[in-house]
Amino acid sequence: MSSSVLHADEPGTKTLDYLRTHCIRCHGKDEQNADRRFDFLNDEIRDHESAELWQEVLDAVNRGEMPPEDEPQPSSEETTEFVSGLTRNLQFAREALATANQQRFRRMNRHEYRNTIRDLLGVNMDSFDPTTAFPADDRVDGFDNVGERLVLSDYLMQCYLEAASESIEKAIQSRQVVAPIHETLRAEDFSRRRFLFRPEQNFVVNPTGKYVDVAHSDPDLSRLHAKRFRGAPADGYYTIRVKAEGIHREHPYPRNALNVDREEPIKMQIIATDPNLARPGAGQNASDRIVATVPLADHQPRVYEFRTWLDKGFVPVIRYANGPINFRASLVRLVKKFHPETKTTNWLDVFSTEPSEILDVWISDAYKGPRMRVHQMEIAGPERRNSSKPDLLANPSSQSLAEFLYRAFRRPALESEVARFEGFYQSRIDGGESEQAAFTTTCKAILCSPNFLYVETPPDSARSEDEDYRLATRLSYFLWSSMPDDELLRSAASGKLSQPRTLLAQTRRMLQDPRAEAVVENFTNSWLHLHELGSMPPDTQKFAAYYDRQLEPLMRRETQLFFAEVLHKNLSIEHFIHSDFTFVNRYLAAHYELPNVQGDEFGRVTLPKGSLRGGLLGHASVLTATSNGVETSPVTRGIWVLENIVGSPPPPPPPDVEPLEPDIRGATTIREQLAKHRNVATCAECHRRIDPIGFALESFDPIGSFRHRYSNDSGTLVSIVDTTGKLPSGESFDNIAELKQLLLKQKAQFAKCLTEKMLTYALGREVGFQERPAVETIVDELEERGNGLRDLVELVVTSNVFNQN
Repeated sequence: MSSSVLHADEPGTKTLDYLRTHCIRCHGKDEQNADRRFDFLNDEIRDHESAELWQEVLDAVNRGEMPPEDEPQPSSEETTEFVSGLTRNLQFAREALATANQQRFRRMNRHEYRNTIRDLLGVNMDSFDPTTAFPADDRVDGFDNVGERLVLSDYLMQCYLEAASESIEKAIQSRQVVAPIHETLRAEDFSRRRFLFRPEQNFVVNPTGKYVDVAHSDPDLSRLHAKRFRGAPADGYYTIRVKAEGIHREHPYPRNALNVDREEPIKMQIIATDPNLARPGAGQNASDRIVATVPLADHQPRVYEFRTWLDKGFVPVIRYANGPINFRASLVRLVKKFHPETKTTNWLDVFSTEPSEILDVWISDAYKGPRMRVHQMEIAGPERRNSSKPDLLANPSSQSLAEFLYRAFRRPALESEVARFEGFYQSRIDGGESEQAAFTTTCKAILCSPNFLYVETPPDSARSEDEDYRLATRLSYFLWSSMPDDELLRSAASGKLSQPRTLLAQTRRMLQDPRAEAVVENFTNSWLHLHELGSMPPDTQKFAAYYDRQLEPLMRRETQLFFAEVLHKNLSIEHFIHSDFTFVNRYLAAHYELPNVQGDEFGRVTLPKGSLRGGLLGHASVLTATSNGVETSPVTRGIWVLENIVGSPPPPPPPDVEPLEPDIRGATTIREQLAKHRNVATCAECHRRIDPIGFALESFDPIGSFRHRYSNDSGTLVSIVDTTGKLPSGESFDNIAELKQLLLKQKAQFAKCLTEKMLTYALGREVGFQERPAVETIVDELEERGNGLRDLVELVVTSNVFNQN
């Protein structure tokens, strides 16, 4: 650090005087409102901690939040002098505390590791995951790629050793060449049971030998599995054809008798599963991977074809995706009322294996409810492997080892590194191993090297050509969460990648690549905390629709598709606050009460005028992730908006403040509950900012359904939802629509927040006062360009802070 003293009270600024006059009474020794204390700040900024506090003071004053409106107000001249003086002094601090040349290393997180193994070794990851034993990556403000928290433990190192071995062996296995198969599996291969004489949950019958019927949809019960098929003979792509039809979608029973939707087609689900993990036909297990879910034609046998990857030994099973769940109870009621002629004396005895009497008509004959009918399945493959892709493990040699090092380290290996691993390779051969075994063992060792496991770790910073390789790696892990491809590495090798024109061209190319789905999924999970979706499952009784329609993945997908649309079409980031469109399928549209949406596939829809669904604050993903599964909390949702939209998160509550008691709607209003927090001095300032925003979002229940009234535990509607509020600025609103308009007036603040979030994700480290000039430069240029999201990505990539080495 520079030996010069950093004054926070340069001549003419009177910075400390302003602080003492307008801040210390509420943030000093006697009171620490919002858990903040500034009386120990002095006229020297010597470290990052005090600099961050001074920056926080400056931001609060710039936003007009401090001093509060009920406190004596400084003159505009005093505030202007304070802001300009403190801004100048913080700039002095940045220069003195600069760490631009300090290397910041971080290891890959779990999804980066998986993607890198996929792209390095050419391993298909549809059903293979070498990271299952890895501990969860710590998150910082939602981000799981912040280097400071990605520590390396002895246990994780052992996991890396095992994952390297599994991945190399999997890559070798994937190249196994076998004669293709073409199996035809008929109804008799799936089931030999001809009838049912008693109601049971597991309804699977093969009455004629020509087809097999399934009438239940419980995922934990049996699926159609042909034991005769022993599994895929090798890793590869297979073609699966299933001849099937839907039976009795329109049935004669009462509408609520089976709890199925007559309006939607009967759906067949194809699942790939590992028979070595669990019995394939017994019900869902951890190895299951849904290949496809397709609607079946009614009473018209058709062939449905799927191309899918199967790992060696995996088998396909078939499930009725949208049929009755609690099927036995329903069938008992239906038999009693509609089919008494099918009842044997022991018809309700669950232990009987044979009927007590022989009847003319069995339950399985008389039942006229919805069923999935399967006639046969064909399995053909594997397809011939694409030989145009490089195989780094095919030819063991010193040259192949050098190529493997280059790709694994994402840069040219140093002579010392090459010598070390070639020596290891030769020592294994001298010890009696074959060249192939020695080569694969050496490759496993390379996958455990810090130069592979850590992002951006060039050991020799004096080599100028390394700078472009570091930039290539930084760019690829930002946009793809994976290693650079050949074209990006060639650009780095040419030494031109750091040129703005080349860097922009590569960025635009990479955003068009399917691998850019990684930045859509991982950034939205981090920024919007969508990783928390499902961590507190909604109450199964009060919110049955969440489970009946399997809404959780649909909620997440809506937000991802919305983000991708704004990104790829370079729409204004204002759409995140308010928009006139979103993405839904029929189930999510029904959840939102949007008319005229058909089909299971997502599509862009224009929202009706006056809809509250426009923007992220109307997305069920955000609204569900910010609820506890039972009730909503204005505090939780208000904090979410302050953190992720406004960009001014409140501090954690003081440890001596009691949390809110569970919300008992109708007995005590949520406003009355929160009032006691606003009466506590240390809480009042934060709740003045948090609560009004949270009240506006009370229009939505814990799974994001719109509501006008609260309901109690029995489902009875009680008190009316009050969505009015007043911001610290003095601006009032009546509902979420008006709140959005007030947030749009703060779009520069939102742009700053989103820029900081994206820089955090792109750099893999927290963004602090050191990066403030870079953030402000990006925000200013972004506004000039029209606030497009793709423009923001490009400005981040071409910024000095992203390009520094």
